[in-house]
Amino acid sequence: MWNLFTHFFKCRHLIWLPVLCVTLAGCKDDFDDSELRKQIADLDGRLTSLEKLCAQMNTNISSMQTIVNALQQNDYITGVTPITEGGNTTGYSITFAKNKPITIYHGENGSTPVIGIKKDTDGIYYWTLDGEWLLDASDNKIKAEGTDGESGEAGEEGKPGQNGITPVLKIEEGYWYVSYDNENSWQQLGKASGEKGEPGEKGDSMFSSVDTSNDGYVIFTLADGTELKLPRKDSFGISFSNAFPGISAGETIEIEYTLPKGDEKTLVKTACQNGWQAVVNKKDHLSGTITITAPDPITDDEVLVFVSDGKEKTVMSAISFCIVILDNIQDNTVKVGGGDGNLTLEITSNMEIKAVPQNEWIITDEQPQSKALATNHFHFKVLANGDKQNRTGHIEVQDMGGKVLKTITVVQGNALEEEIAKEREILIKFYYATNGDQWENNTNWCSDKPVGEWYGVETHYDGLVYKMRFVYNDPANFNGNNLSGHLIPELGDLSELSFLEIQFSQLSGNIPEELGKLKHLYHLNLSYNQLSGEIPTSISQMTGLEYLVLYKNQLSGEIPNSIWQMPSLKRIELQYNQLSGELPQNINDLKTLDYLDLSYNQFTGEIPETICLLSDLFRLELSNNQLTGTLPENIGNLKKLEILKLANNQLSGTIPASIKQCSELTYIDLSNNQLHGDIMLDFFLQHYRGIDLNNNYFTGSIPVELASWLDGENTGLDISYNCLSGTIPWEVVSHHRWSSLRSMIQPQNEGYQLEMPTLYESTDYSEDGKVIELQKATEGNGVNIVISGDGFADVDFTSGHFDDVMNKTLEALFSLEPMKSFRHLFNVYAVKAVSKHNVFFEGSETAFSCRFGKEPSVSWNDENIINKYAPKVESFNINRDVFIIIVNAYLRLGTTVRVGWSEGSSIMACGLGSTIIGGNESDPFRQTLNHEFGHAFGKLCDEYWYENLAKPLEEEYRKLIQEAHTNECYMNIDVTSDPTSVLWSHFIADKRYQNENIGVYEGGYLCNKGVWRATENSIMRSEIGDAVFNAPSREAIYKRIMKQAYGDDWQYDYEKFVEYDAINRSSTPKLSHRTVSIPKDFKPLPPPVIIRK
Repeated sequence: MWNLFTHFFKCRHLIWLPVLCVTLAGCKDDFDDSELRKQIADLDGRLTSLEKLCAQMNTNISSMQTIVNALQQNDYITGVTPITEGGNTTGYSITFAKNKPITIYHGENGSTPVIGIKKDTDGIYYWTLDGEWLLDASDNKIKAEGTDGESGEAGEEGKPGQNGITPVLKIEEGYWYVSYDNENSWQQLGKASGEKGEPGEKGDSMFSSVDTSNDGYVIFTLADGTELKLPRKDSFGISFSNAFPGISAGETIEIEYTLPKGDEKTLVKTACQNGWQAVVNKKDHLSGTITITAPDPITDDEVLVFVSDGKEKTVMSAISFCIVILDNIQDNTVKVGGGDGNLTLEITSNMEIKAVPQNEWIITDEQPQSKALATNHFHFKVLANGDKQNRTGHIEVQDMGGKVLKTITVVQGNALEEEIAKEREILIKFYYATNGDQWENNTNWCSDKPVGEWYGVETHYDGLVYKMRFVYNDPANFNGNNLSGHLIPELGDLSELSFLEIQFSQLSGNIPEELGKLKHLYHLNLSYNQLSGEIPTSISQMTGLEYLVLYKNQLSGEIPNSIWQMPSLKRIELQYNQLSGELPQNINDLKTLDYLDLSYNQFTGEIPETICLLSDLFRLELSNNQLTGTLPENIGNLKKLEILKLANNQLSGTIPASIKQCSELTYIDLSNNQLHGDIMLDFFLQHYRGIDLNNNYFTGSIPVELASWLDGENTGLDISYNCLSGTIPWEVVSHHRWSSLRSMIQPQNEGYQLEMPTLYESTDYSEDGKVIELQKATEGNGVNIVISGDGFADVDFTSGHFDDVMNKTLEALFSLEPMKSFRHLFNVYAVKAVSKHNVFFEGSETAFSCRFGKEPSVSWNDENIINKYAPKVESFNINRDVFIIIVNAYLRLGTTVRVGWSEGSSIMACGLGSTIIGGNESDPFRQTLNHEFGHAFGKLCDEYWYENLAKPLEEEYRKLIQEAHTNECYMNIDVTSDPTSVLWSHFIADKRYQNENIGVYEGGYLCNKGVWRATENSIMRSEIGDAVFNAPSREAIYKRIMKQAYGDDWQYDYEKFVEYDAINRSSTPKLSHRTVSIPKDFKPLPPPVIIRK
């Protein structure tokens, strides 16, 4: 009905709009628009009148049916109460002895259908419409009888009688409609004009008048002249203040009664059933009250009231009840959440009712056809409460005439506060599901502080979570925040979450489907975990997702097709899983994709040509799958492509010529496939920094331009095991990087060979043996260090390469403590040693005859050092000072040889460090140099062990370590785990070192058990990363520096050392379980060689 009038209201404004425009266009300033406003107001009134008229007519139809029932049941009227409006009588409220009360409206005249009843020759009342019999679909007259089935046609034996039907009127699209089949179908009647009629005698189209002038009867005259006469109550009887009161289960109410006449013999009694209770409270002979208590649970019964004059006359009256039960509602109040939601009310009543919201934020969603003696479900939509405070609304339970029977209070909370509280509970559940007590950092979690102050969580200004990030904070610690357990589905209810990143942890189980509800998420990174199962299809519902990063897990199955159609995806990283299937032909639907890495999975099939339509793609990695076919012919369309990795597949064919159009491409890896044709090395060397084409069938030769390429800051080259031939240019094999790259160039497939050129030989030995003073001590006796080099030909001296290496060595040596702080106590010399060749392979000759064992070890000939080059520095003492050999090869090499414990030669050799990309070292040369210096000068021991050769310390080596301790060597390890007696117990007990995590950690001296070290990590355990000397190692080096600088009279003072060492101590606690991420193929530097006298 409301939609109808809303439609009329909109149409009304559209009709008047042109009228207003024309009228106002010709108006002067003094235009009088009062007539126009009056017409609009009149139209509003007519619409309101129509709505009211329709409701009153349906009430009258129901009342007319009750009158018919009363006639058939010989009922009589017990009371007539006028209804007034604006001082005029507009209707009557009439009560019966047996039937329920009715309301009759006079209403106002208008163009309305005439509904009536007539008694036919069979003595039955039938409905009429505009004076004619109202017929059903079978042209049968429709009985005007009660809907309770008590008076319809007599049923067949064993069957109940047929119910009568009550017509229902409505107004829709400006017309009257009538239904006589319980609203299953509607018949259009006349136009609903809504014109006002005159109140009073003329009445409406049903009741012409109600005559109450006779004490014995009430006469109802219908619009067609039909008169219905119902008797009034006997003069001896009883009347009630409320003959149809409302009552609830267990409730007690009190009703006043009055008698028209009575004396001391008059009796008033009640009769009840089914748990109802009624007590008469007599006030005098003519009045009193009746106290009535309803049972719980309540039943639909009447209380019978008997009045006796004490002689022969007794009359009976009944009190019926209006029962409205609010199921599952306490204190007439319901509470709803602060957000958008639904509300369902279960209301049981013994009469037809409706539920009407009184606030605009409570919207009727479904209003059922109410039935008496039934539980009705009323559905509402509740809009979100955007205010900061709770709010209260109401829903009225009304009878069909609009009388309020009950009022339900709806209390709605604050949406934001509720959402914040809900998110807090979700985060707490997440904390326990991921074993939060074991996290590396769980600051403020589960506390009363705002969740935005919990570690790893960030919130918007309104307090809602938008970011969760748990990653490693230390380059040497790849443990993330040590989350374990599983992800909870409730994370999908963090409505504003846009960034979720949990890396380097041990999360397991499936990725919850519910994460698909995160509509605002643009960044999802769950890499380096142990997640399993398939990638949820629901991820495609994250329409704003830009970064999908799930690599290094155990995910399996195929990638859902819907993911390939996500409009916002920029980056997909799913490498190192167990995913399978083929790449889709519609991969180009990912219009914004710029990064795709699916390497190390089990994908099959061919690379679709449509991948070349991804115009923004700058990185494509599909290595280590089972892909077949050829490279996409139009790969040159990928103008922004920078990195292409397709290694370890089963690809065949040649490299498409269009690849030369990839102007941004700088790294290519096609290794371990079945590709053939020209290797195109001339082109790749001009543009690319990384070239991996090994293990294919490419043909061609090595161009001289490779030498120039090696001079640049390029990352790597591997063209081995192809079908290359010819002689390698001298410029290449004489390059200082040739040693490190030879194995990645020269070996070829069987039947193919790259020939070596004639070796370059030095001709100018004039620089050989010359000494350069790199640094002079400014205090003390001067601690001597001599640096020389092996594999430096005469051209390396004239080009300045040797000088550059010496200076680099000097700065690297004094870059770590304690060397850095005591640099002024050292004399550092460089001795030039000219080698015949500057390469290291079979047949080459160098000054110290360095040879590489199984990398990273190196060996040399001591004779030239001791007899030829060390004596060039007059103050150098071979039995005390350190001699350093720098091997002219860009390899990770390091070895130390010492004779004796405290006295004897100490010679160490280091390569220039690997330049191949992929390591974790910040400066591999510096770290290797200082590690070996710890052996050579500090007399320190290795703190690592070989994982694949782990073994406990044998008794022989236990004694050897104890012997070393007596000679002040190996002071950084011990054979006891007692923190009060280990060599560094003084540091453990010193509170000034409490933030250094100095303790007793098992493992060292190549053994994993039976030997202990002071810290979890140090440069003597691994030179990877930025590891430094720990406190016991610094102390040992400090002592040797001071004793050599100031002689035997110098005495060690622990407090002076601690005073210096303040620069190395941290003011905040370090991670208690710090570990180092060491590559699987990492080979520790070899232990020092000790030649015992």
